[in-house]
Amino acid sequence: MKVTTITYQRTLNLGDYNSCRLEKTALADEFEDQEIATQNLIESVERQIHDEHIQNQIDKEIGGRRKQLALLKAEYAELSKQVELLKAQQNSEFQVEDDRF
Repeated sequence: MKVTTITYQRTLNLGDYNSCRLEKTALADEFEDQEIATQNLIESVERQIHDEHIQNQIDKEIGGRRKQLALLKAEYAELSKQVELLKAQQNSEFQVEDDRF
């Protein structure tokens, strides 16, 4: 049997009810070893889908860290305001005590 095309498909579960599907088709050269051509196609798909999955994980992690950073900045700003209010309150209390003496 003469093989003219080779197709390989891979579906990767990304979690959260999401998946990624990649399919590649190659035309077989009549002088090429079919097993080697098949293995090369499989490796190409696996490498690409793995790289995309890793990039998606990195992007998701970056997004989560950005949200966390925004929350921390807001918390820092609120705490800074509270510190300034406490300093002002403390200064006014010291002034009242100084006025008594």
